[in-house]
Amino acid sequence: MRNRAELYQFKHGARAWFFTDQRKVVSHAGIEYLPVRGLKRTAIEDESIDKCDTEVTFPQMNLLNAEGADLALVFAGKIFYGGVTVTILELYRDETLVLHKGRVTQPKFDEDADTLTLVCETGESYLNRNILTRKFQYSCPNNIYDRWCGLKFDDWAFDVTITAIEGLDITFTVNPTQVLDAEGHPVFEQIPVLDEDGHPVLDEQGHPIFENGDPIMETKVYPDHWLNLGLLLKEGVHTLITTSTASNFTLYRWHAGLKVGDSVTVAPGCDQSLTMCDEKYSNHIRYAGHQFIPNSNPIYTQLIK
Repeated sequence: MRNRAELYQFKHGARAWFFTDQRKVVSHAGIEYLPVRGLKRTAIEDESIDKCDTEVTFPQMNLLNAEGADLALVFAGKIFYGGVTVTILELYRDETLVLHKGRVTQPKFDEDADTLTLVCETGESYLNRNILTRKFQYSCPNNIYDRWCGLKFDDWAFDVTITAIEGLDITFTVNPTQVLDAEGHPVFEQIPVLDEDGHPVLDEQGHPIFENGDPIMETKVYPDHWLNLGLLLKEGVHTLITTSTASNFTLYRWHAGLKVGDSVTVAPGCDQSLTMCDEKYSNHIRYAGHQFIPNSNPIYTQLIK
C-alpha cells in the first residue's frame, strides 16, 4: 500500500471492531479494516502526559463489525462499562506506526450532526491520575471476585438461558449441569462391560466392571435474591445485576447485544457485609472491613481536650 492509511482498533470484551479512514477495505496482518466515510480524529498532542488525548468521530450509522455487532450500541444511553480499548495505527507501505493506544473514557452523541465522538486517553495519562485506593470503612472495600476478595468467578458462576426481556428485567431458566461427586468429579451413568457372549466382565475380585456412559445431569434451583449485586457475563463483558428472584433478575444497565435465547453466565454478588461474607461464601478470613470503628472520632473526643 503506497498511500498512508489510518487503522482503528476498538475492543470491548471478546468483541472487536476494525475500521479505516480509506474508501475501500484495507487488509493488514490478517485483519480486514472496514471503511467508514466521515471517520476522523483530532490531533494527538504528546508534549505532556496530561495532553495526549484524542477524539475519534464517527457517523452514527454503519458502525458494524464483521459479525454485525454495532459499536454505537456499546455506548447507548452514555452508560458503558469502562473497558473499551482503542489502538490507532498509521499504515504506509505495509509498515505500521502506533499513533495512539489507550481506552475510551467518554462517548459524545451529536444528534444534529448525526455523529458519535469517542474521547480516548492513553494508558500513561490514566496511570498518572491520583485515585483513592483503600478506605478505612465499616463495610468491606473489596470487590467480589477481585484478587483481594479471593473468590473465583468460575467457582460460583452458572449458565442460564434468557427466555424473556422487558426493559432491564430479564427472565431466565437455569441450564442443566453435570452432577459432581463429593470430590468434585463429574458423575456418569455406569454401564456394565459385557463379553462377546453378553455376560458381565469381572475384575480380579469377581466384581462386575463398569464403564462411563452418558453424563448424569441436574437442573439446580437457586433461591430468591441469590444473584443480588451479582454479575452477568456475555462475550467477555460484565453487567451488574441489581435484584433477582429464582427466575428473574434486573440489570443495572442494558447489556449490548443481549437477546432472548442467549445462553449467558451469571454469578452471585455481595453486599460487602461480614455476615454475607461468612454465611454465604465462608470467606470471612478475607473480609477487609473494620467492624469496630468507634461511633465518635477519638481524635476529637479523647486526644483533644
